[in-house]
Amino acid sequence: MSGRAALRAAAAVLCLAASATAGAATVLVEEGSALRWRRNASDPGIGLAWVQEGFDDSGWPQGVYGIGYETAPPGATGLIATAVASPAASVYTRARFTLADPSAVQALLLSADYDDGFAAWINGVEVYRSPQMPAGTPAWNTVAASHESSNGSSPSYGAAVDVTAAALPALHAGENVLAVGVWNAGATSSDLVLVPKLELGTPLRRGPYLQLGTPTGVVVRWRTSTAMDSRVLYGPSPGELSGSVTVPGARTEHVVALAGLTPGARYHYAIGSSAQVLAGGDGLHTFVTAPAAGTRRATRVWVLGDSGTADAGQRAVRDAYEGFAQGAVPDLWLMLGDNAYDDGTDDEYQAAVFDMYPGTLRASVLWPTLGNHDGRSASSASQSGVYYDVFTLPAQGEAGGMPSGTEAYYSFDHANIHFICLESFETDRSAAGAMMSWLEEDLASTSQDWIIAFWHHPPYSKGSHDSDTEIELIEMRAHALPILEAGGVDLVLAGHSHSYERSFLLDGHYGGSGTLTAAMIADGGDGRPGGDGAYSKPQLGPQPNQGAVYVVAGSSGQISGGPLNHPAMFVSLNELGSLALDVAGPALEARFVDGDGMVLDSFALCKGSDPMIEDAGDTLRLGPSPDAVSWTRPPGASSSDLYRGTLSGPFLYTHACLASGLAGESAIDGTIPPAGSALYYLAGGRSACGRGPLGTDSTGALLPAGSPCP
Repeated sequence: MSGRAALRAAAAVLCLAASATAGAATVLVEEGSALRWRRNASDPGIGLAWVQEGFDDSGWPQGVYGIGYETAPPGATGLIATAVASPAASVYTRARFTLADPSAVQALLLSADYDDGFAAWINGVEVYRSPQMPAGTPAWNTVAASHESSNGSSPSYGAAVDVTAAALPALHAGENVLAVGVWNAGATSSDLVLVPKLELGTPLRRGPYLQLGTPTGVVVRWRTSTAMDSRVLYGPSPGELSGSVTVPGARTEHVVALAGLTPGARYHYAIGSSAQVLAGGDGLHTFVTAPAAGTRRATRVWVLGDSGTADAGQRAVRDAYEGFAQGAVPDLWLMLGDNAYDDGTDDEYQAAVFDMYPGTLRASVLWPTLGNHDGRSASSASQSGVYYDVFTLPAQGEAGGMPSGTEAYYSFDHANIHFICLESFETDRSAAGAMMSWLEEDLASTSQDWIIAFWHHPPYSKGSHDSDTEIELIEMRAHALPILEAGGVDLVLAGHSHSYERSFLLDGHYGGSGTLTAAMIADGGDGRPGGDGAYSKPQLGPQPNQGAVYVVAGSSGQISGGPLNHPAMFVSLNELGSLALDVAGPALEARFVDGDGMVLDSFALCKGSDPMIEDAGDTLRLGPSPDAVSWTRPPGASSSDLYRGTLSGPFLYTHACLASGLAGESAIDGTIPPAGSALYYLAGGRSACGRGPLGTDSTGALLPAGSPCP
């Protein structure tokens, strides 16, 4: 299309909106709260009298949480505000909190950062003991199973436990007592740590989170501690939630499908029951429906592999990506398996997924695959267990593609991309098996511009796992890859090895690493537009055996080294990180963002010869100040170039590139125009595969050829 670019001020500084966080619950006791305490290196002779509300603790020392000792620093020293002498078999603590009206308590939540085990009482009633504590009445020298604290500079409380049912009968108006004891795993233990947190909350225990997104619908899920019916309110703005879906009947696991939505449209929503709203109705609870299949719209995909460590490494990767994305939520995101260590239990999913990514979960649809650690608590054959309980996936082709009849493997469309998820751990991987037969049918059914496949076990790796010796990796390479490459796959993503490995553009390499030949490398360059050039394929859409890039992105929670010398790989890194994919028209760009927010690898893949970027049209807008300008990134572009021109007479232009490769759509320019002249600005789109036209200025004249942005 052509258009008149309304010309105003321009930019080297990008203006982006920062993400916000939801309001916190009412905290009663936490790090820094006052306490009285007793260290136990011998029997104090008080049994459990110390947990009672009326116990006289006036002779105990005063302090604040966290409490404990560390004899092998740094360890837990960052958590300890009140130091006790070592060694100690246990430490008893008592803290007080005030409630105005216990009948108004909806949920009382307890969590802790601790080493090794703990138990808690409210007004003499036991409300919780950690899994490390044995059954029975705890004595001063009870031995707990080993458990390490976060050893962080601030507490990592972990998943909160709802203690409402046990605590509510014991609560009363006025002052109440929380008694918490922490026990050691042995007399020679080097540390003992306790930092509890007690807070008032709502019955909302998990979510909301988005599943099974389509152009006209999405599934909203959440969990409550008490059973109630399910309701989602939705609409075009937080103040206009005119649509609603109610699912009758009391439950704690809530799954509500919204239908009849507009493709590519933004919605705001709130969740709860017919009696109350638990969350939402604000600027945080919002999503954009998927574009209609085939739409060439710029799409950002965030890819995490083996992320589920629930520790500082996982948090670093999350925070680094959010900084890289400058707060923008991805259009969708993928998890490549081992989403929750070590066993894929519900508690581990809470810590490694739901507590780790609440903002992304409520605003962007997550599409996972099952890893071997997830498989310890799930069965693909019966589609049962934690993984299948917490996710809603398209077994019947609800989101595009062929019905698979199982949530273990599936496909879906988003914009002009066809995604295929396979299950490489437990499902039959043979060439004649049901999964490979379905894969062949699914590939034959799609005409999307791009095909991206993902599963857990990588076909090529020399990281912490070896694709030459491990059966899952061998069989996926030998049986899935010939089908995928014949069907025109462009990119294959996997995890399992805790490293980052990225291949050349490959086709036909189905044996061990020693069988790779030059004929199997369709392009042996670096795939970088600023280096050897982007990888290329002759046309859009599925074309057989034109090459694919293979990425192992299994370092989103930990790194485990290995030889990292597979000959099919252009680059192999023992670095924490995640992958950002940008697809715009015929261009796919990928960046590996490490745990410090640095891009350590990038590549691009272009299909066809036309960059398919339209001009910026009439989208330049005056900002809130004279030197601010904003625009709409042209269709087909993944970023924008901004030009500034000077008009000193009718059609007498000089102009130059002001800023190139802008990810956002706004900028600031403090330039003062020369006397007797005016400044004009034009925006144009770009991708890894080329630039689009700049259109015309406000007089209707074409911007003359000049210095292009680099």
